[in-house]
Amino acid sequence: MIQRHFLQPKTMFKRVVGGKHRYSAIVVAQVPGAAFVYLSGQMARDPSTGIVVGKGDMRAQIIQTYENIRAGLDCVGATFADVVRRMTFTTDIDEYYRQSSEVFERFFTAEPSTSTLLQVSRLGSPDMLVEVQIEAIVEPERLRIPTDA
Repeated sequence: MIQRHFLQPKTMFKRVVGGKHRYSAIVVAQVPGAAFVYLSGQMARDPSTGIVVGKGDMRAQIIQTYENIRAGLDCVGATFADVVRRMTFTTDIDEYYRQSSEVFERFFTAEPSTSTLLQVSRLGSPDMLVEVQIEAIVEPERLRIPTDA
């Protein structure tokens, strides 16, 4: 049996239109022996205000994006070591490569996950330079499902 949890943690930005969430920030699928964690695309938004952090600064946006990912992973008891797949979208692949290596190593200290990097013409906001989608697998004993998310 699969248990699904659709979460909107207070520590993460939420897009709300007409009083309704447009997507789940995190979806957890629990099966016997494992929990699969899916984080929606994270960008460099201040979680409480939604304001773009690091406008025009790829490095600052990468850092904020990974901080937002950390908040999402932490919310459910996961870490960057649990990440098995990353999908990164950027508006400038060359600048992303120049700015991401040192930042990446700060967050991903274990074996690296699988990864896809794509250049796109635009992200959800014209000021955004990078968006990262994450999938992780967590042991059931470490999984936390917040009651207020």
